[in-house]
Amino acid sequence: MGGKAALIFVLGFSFLMGYTIMNLNTAGTRAVGNMATYTTMTASHNLALAGANLGLAKLYRDTSWGSSGTATINQTLNTGSLIGSISVSASRTGDTKTVRCYSAYPDNGKTYRDTIEVTLGKNINNSFTLFAWMTNVENGVFWITGDTVWGRVHSNDNLTVSGSPAYFAKVTTSKGFIPPVGKTKNGYTNNAKFYNPPQPETGVARIDIPSDLSDLAAAAAAAKGKKYNYDIWVTLDGKTAASGDGMAYIRKTQNGSPVDSIRLNDTASFNGVIMGTGVVNVQGTVDGKLTIASYNTPTATTNNLVVQGNIVYEQNPRIGASDDQLGLVANNNVIVADNLAAGANLSIDGSIFTRLGSFTAENYNTRSKDGQLRVYGSIVQNIRGAVGTFSGSTISTGFLKAYRYDNRLLDPTKRPPFYPGWLQKNYAILNWYESYKIMDFQ
Repeated sequence: MGGKAALIFVLGFSFLMGYTIMNLNTAGTRAVGNMATYTTMTASHNLALAGANLGLAKLYRDTSWGSSGTATINQTLNTGSLIGSISVSASRTGDTKTVRCYSAYPDNGKTYRDTIEVTLGKNINNSFTLFAWMTNVENGVFWITGDTVWGRVHSNDNLTVSGSPAYFAKVTTSKGFIPPVGKTKNGYTNNAKFYNPPQPETGVARIDIPSDLSDLAAAAAAAKGKKYNYDIWVTLDGKTAASGDGMAYIRKTQNGSPVDSIRLNDTASFNGVIMGTGVVNVQGTVDGKLTIASYNTPTATTNNLVVQGNIVYEQNPRIGASDDQLGLVANNNVIVADNLAAGANLSIDGSIFTRLGSFTAENYNTRSKDGQLRVYGSIVQNIRGAVGTFSGSTISTGFLKAYRYDNRLLDPTKRPPFYPGWLQKNYAILNWYESYKIMDFQ
């Protein structure tokens, strides 16, 4: 019996080992097959991607390609590892273009096919609230040690630096820096600090300031808008701590009786735009969504908006949820009034836009040495204005700058009503579609 048991054990063990080895061989064969299939599927998809990029490159070289009917490029590849065929087409519908690539990749008697479809748009309207800081002309005004900006920065000009200002988001210029980053010129040293990303970009495309504020003016003149054909003083009142009961009181003089009172969240009768055709003075607490503007004609240089005191949101978005939004728009200048005690800070919550002029401080070169000018939102100006003077890297008169971007402005639905924007002149990708396959593993 012992011999028979040993024989049965050996035969059983041999069978089990043989079965296991057979399964291992089968699994290995399947793994090789799966890898080969995955490699083929990837090659097919990459062929379609190459064709789509070929079409995009041609479109950017010649934006008329595909404007009249459908234009097509067909190409067959048979050079070693580059095999298969692509068909790339471009067509236009209104202000959009579509580039499509169909690929065919043969392998072991089977043809794999992939599709890439790219939709591009022209003249896309972008809000200037995308920038924490933007200028068209720098006007020789310096960034200095102690200046900080959280949020995207762009200039159509050279950024001028003395010392170590800090930038905490992407910085782009259409020209460059004076002096260049890390260099000294005419006694000024550029030791600017860049974070996220750690390097600026120069030589980027210009972003043009609009030729008028007609859309905003039309909104103010509409049935639900508010337009006053004279100088006005706007006092913003958050009323209670509850959200939704904010008011704006309109006066002809600083201490005069109100000529109008507006409940900001009364959307049935107010579209969010207050406009004066003369000088517009503003201060107070914002509870609601609102754009305040000084505008008459595109050439008017007297349309200034004057910040007479702190302008803050009732619900602070830095520490919690807030639905408060403010736009401060002037055809000429947005000016911080010279009415503060020496050393005092000033806070502005909102998005600032000046079409012809600057964001500046009144008497910036003679006023007392103030504290920080704290802007939470966005600043866009045609000509960069000064808010103080300095000696070396030390402030002498006016304000140090502390500008922080309101990240809510990245959401297109959370911007001040009818706030200005710009048209993107080149084609930009609106949608990128790729077909994909789900691999059936063996």
